[in-house]
Parts: sequence; structure tokens; C-alpha cells
Amino acid sequence: MSPELVDQTILASCKPQFLKVIRIIGDVDRVMNGTKVDFIADRIKALVKAGRLEAAGNLNRWEASEIRLTGK
Repeated sequence: MSPELVDQTILASCKPQFLKVIRIIGDVDRVMNGTKVDFIADRIKALVKAGRLEAAGNLNRWEASEIRLTGK
């Protein structure tokens, strides 16, 4: 699965308000059946680093951290 396609699916699953990372990973996994959840989590971190998503909490703790769209 290409990183760009996974990124698009992650961004489409996010909203301007914070949502739990575990929820976004689950949503993307359901749409892109067969994509490893660790790869999805790595792409979320890359999108946060690139400024496309804003994070709250430790992104390694999926159930405790949250992300949202930044508008960029």
C-alpha cells in the first residue's frame, strides 16, 4: 500500500476536533483492509511531523493520544 494513499485515507478520517488515534487507526484499517496498523500509526506520526495533523499526547499510546486536522 502506498504511503500517499494511506495518508489520504487518514486525513479523510480526521476532523477539526480531536479524535482518539486508536479510532482513526481502526477507521483506516477498515477502509484499507490488509494495511498493517503499525504502518498506519507511522504515517500518522509523519503527518504530524509534516504539520498536516496536530497531536495531543504520546502518539505511541494510541488509546490515550488524539489528533486533528490543522487546516494546512
